[in-house]
Amino acid sequence: EFNSFNILWKDDYTRTHKEPLNPYLTTLKQGVQHFKEKLKQIEHFIKGTDELIHFKYELDNIRLYNDNEDILLHDIYKYVPNYPNIQIFWKIKGHFMVPYKRLINIEKGLLKGPDIEFEQPNEKSKFNPLLYECDVQKLKIMQSILRFKLPQNDQLHNLLHEIIMNGYLCDLITPQTGNKKDEQRLHKYIKKQIHFNKKNPNELILNDKILTILNELKIIYHDDIHKQMGYPLQPWNICAILLYCGKSCNVQFSYDQIKYKHDRWCYLDYYLQEAIMVLHNHEKFEEHETELYCGLKSVRLENIEEIKSGFFISHVSTSDDIEVAKMYRSGQGCILHFHPSMRRSPYIISCDVSWISPFEHEREILFSRSFTCFFFDEKMHKEECGWNAKIEEQDEYTQMILLTWAPHDQYFQQIMQISEKWNHSVDLNLIYVILLSAQEIMTFANVNINEIVHLGLKNFQTWKNRNTEYETKINEFMEHRCCNHDINLLSIWFRDCINYKKEFTAIEFATLNIIHNGLPFIEKDKIKWLENKKK
Repeated sequence: EFNSFNILWKDDYTRTHKEPLNPYLTTLKQGVQHFKEKLKQIEHFIKGTDELIHFKYELDNIRLYNDNEDILLHDIYKYVPNYPNIQIFWKIKGHFMVPYKRLINIEKGLLKGPDIEFEQPNEKSKFNPLLYECDVQKLKIMQSILRFKLPQNDQLHNLLHEIIMNGYLCDLITPQTGNKKDEQRLHKYIKKQIHFNKKNPNELILNDKILTILNELKIIYHDDIHKQMGYPLQPWNICAILLYCGKSCNVQFSYDQIKYKHDRWCYLDYYLQEAIMVLHNHEKFEEHETELYCGLKSVRLENIEEIKSGFFISHVSTSDDIEVAKMYRSGQGCILHFHPSMRRSPYIISCDVSWISPFEHEREILFSRSFTCFFFDEKMHKEECGWNAKIEEQDEYTQMILLTWAPHDQYFQQIMQISEKWNHSVDLNLIYVILLSAQEIMTFANVNINEIVHLGLKNFQTWKNRNTEYETKINEFMEHRCCNHDINLLSIWFRDCINYKKEFTAIEFATLNIIHNGLPFIEKDKIKWLENKKK
């Protein structure tokens, strides 16, 4: 029977899928298209991404002749023992992004609600001052435990139930005035009205006349900015952002995360992380050059050597206004200074929530608690997903601590040395992509990589000065979010002139480097390097 013929494949979330196909009627091309659509659906559901950048597949232990994709699966596998009653494994990999038309440039949104003054808990908590954790395995275990606890349905019920269980019903209803006893009586009455049961979240009645936060999330769901994105956020995602950005539970939630009590808020944590990831994918993060700041009160880092590859163990709120950071730092503490590479990284997830936040005069950028990729080992996590910290300046009252995406620091000195040879006239990200490509090509060769990069730049610049065709292709590149013209031209040169990465089109190669891999450098890096060199 044809349905005993199954193809197994894994997605990027380590989940194995089993797909029955009819080998007598299905060609290889049709099978590949089937999986392409399947992967697209998964990526769209989880991240909101559905425009294919690049797709590739490998057949397990099968070699095709003449690359004939019109061949029936039957003709490929008919000689395999026990055919057609077999299970075969395909390696499938796809990269997706949000289409250009659904991207947003955040402008400050309308005021959504009243400002809320946060109060610090009376307890003096001892916590890791820079909110980091360097142990990748510990992060992986923590992430696995939290995901295991989460059911796949009734998300909004579970989130609101968790908030009430943790003592913050006040964040779900219209603010009340009165003494503590009156508030307790009111909360007891409301819990009866909404059928609150400590052991069963599903009994909770989502009455928007009582749980007025439901009205807030409805308004935001239908906001024009959300409409422009194609409504990718689920109600529980919006609710999580509202709770974090403008409700009193934010303080205890953050303190519990810093103290590794993530299981107390597993729904708020996960749905907030999910929301930040979705919004991150809908922003033009590849174009960000804004520096961000976060003030930490009464915090001072004594040993900067502690942090080589840091990971956030809690969500972190930042602002593009250093005065806001100074306000949170108060009289003494530290200010975290986020280099733009932190926003450009595809693995350090962040988003602008100004259009959701109730604070009218502040642009708020949220950085997600760090997540782990199951297909990355510890070395790759530290090199691709981590950030580095160093003290920029300090006095007895304040430390200014610079955070940069790890690849920026890893290649900065080498790239600046090459840039200096060109009198700093070349885009640093162009040097970066050529350097990574040269390292890949010359992996086992005993050569001076800097000289290879210099020669590549020289040949590319000569070709670029003669090229006249790119002007006709600019719009096509820009429609695929290829915002760096030098990288676009390099992609054409790589494919058409030196036959490198020929499995990609020029647009695919440019998009992978700009969107999927990330470009960590900005023009200000040159200015800062020259200033430091003069000191």
